Amino acid sequence: MLARVLPVVFFLAWSALLGVPSQASADRRPEKPPAPKTIDQTPPLVPIPNARVTKTGLLIGGQPSPNQLKRIEEAGYRTVISLRAESEPGDEGEQAYVERLGMKFVSIPVPGPAGLTEANARALAGALEEQDALPAVVHCRSGQRVSALLGLKAFVVDRVSATAAIDLAKSLGLTKLETALRERIAEICKADKSRNCEDLR
Repeated sequence: MLARVLPVVFFLAWSALLGVPSQASADRRPEKPPAPKTIDQTPPLVPIPNARVTKTGLLIGGQPSPNQLKRIEEAGYRTVISLRAESEPGDEGEQAYVERLGMKFVSIPVPGPAGLTEANARALAGALEEQDALPAVVHCRSGQRVSALLGLKAFVVDRVSATAAIDLAKSLGLTKLETALRERIAEICKADKSRNCEDLR
């Protein structure tokens, strides 16, 4: 009996000296904490054309290439929102590819200045408020419609002042559609006196 026990005792003592954990000590080790379920709202910058990131979980800019869409998926984005009109060339097959990658695809056609409407601003807000929508990519061909519609959303949905909405859009890269955004906000101000338009320049 002693001959059987001694090798076991010797092995345990030798393992302790070498720092080899026994099964009992291994069982007592704390488990690795689970991966956090919340996602950092500041997404990584994937270099799509004219790319910018926001602290609200958005990557915005121009049309991503298929390779960039793959990188977008690998970076943890969950939704791709396209503001391109269906008749525009250059994004053929994007929806199918995005969905094949496991992300959600949303189309909100904004055909130039005419597409800067309250309805589209609310549609964009609705898409971004969907459960598990963020982080998200919002793109058009160059990024101009994205920044303009985000500015209009800030005015229409978030009810920031007219100037704050325009300043936001400009901070997101708005240049070519600034006049169109100002005109649309001015139209809304004229029709709705409850809007904060006193600082509209």
